[in-house]
Amino acid sequence: MWTNSYTLDQLGAFIKETRQSQGIRQTEFAARLGVSHTTLSNLEQGKNTSTETLQLALQLLGLRLVVVPKAAQVTVLPPEQGATNV
Repeated sequence: MWTNSYTLDQLGAFIKETRQSQGIRQTEFAARLGVSHTTLSNLEQGKNTSTETLQLALQLLGLRLVVVPKAAQVTVLPPEQGATNV
């Protein structure tokens, strides 16, 4: 599962979608992050939260943040198609 996120709203929505697809309730995930339900809700809505909370949320969901220039052409291959871990 991956996404192109150009805004914090899009990134927050992707975090929420990923959390839900893993069957993790919002209250449970907030506890894992060590934040309030309101803070997690803000993160998932693309509102102002700390970069530490964002990074931990990505890590706990098994995601990573990759930043490339907007004009870059990026190909994402699943591991079974020869993708390497970079």
